[in-house]
Amino acid sequence: MSRALFSASRPLALALTLVCGSLAAVPILHDVAFAQGSWRTHKDSKYGYRVEFPGVPSLSQDTTPGGATMDIARLEAGTTGAFLVISVSGALDPKTALDAATSGALAVGGNQLVSKADLTVDGAPARDLIMRSTETGVTMQIRMVIQGTSFHQVMAVGAADAPLEGADRFINSFRLSAPAAPAAPGKMAPVAD
Repeated sequence: MSRALFSASRPLALALTLVCGSLAAVPILHDVAFAQGSWRTHKDSKYGYRVEFPGVPSLSQDTTPGGATMDIARLEAGTTGAFLVISVSGALDPKTALDAATSGALAVGGNQLVSKADLTVDGAPARDLIMRSTETGVTMQIRMVIQGTSFHQVMAVGAADAPLEGADRFINSFRLSAPAAPAAPGKMAPVAD
């Protein structure tokens, strides 16, 4: 795999490994009370998007082996799953990046593709994936969106036998706006309601 394709697929593969690994270590409870009435809009001016989370997400950063910074907005859904938006700059040609990210996600141990659909989000190329891990019992609903040089991964991850409540609302609420002027390195955009 070329270095450019590796760079495009690595953030999603790394994110799936981290998410699936952390969920596999937590017992799945089917009767967890998770408040769905407290949806809030998270706006990211650095990358130029907004999305609804069923609560206030935590913000963090991670670095890919290639040195790219991933900005992560994450909300744990009780012990049943997580809602995440992972953004990274430096995407390639949209089709190449979407194909590489799809391949990278399937390269994570035990992931099987359930469905795949190409679409657009506010005029930007996008792809929806539903995947299941045969190793962890996790189901992942993923929307990948390319906006200029930004690559967004909107993910709802939960147990295969206990669908994550609100996953469709979360995924479909992701919208693009114009990104702000570049922030200082290492700075993330604040959460706003």
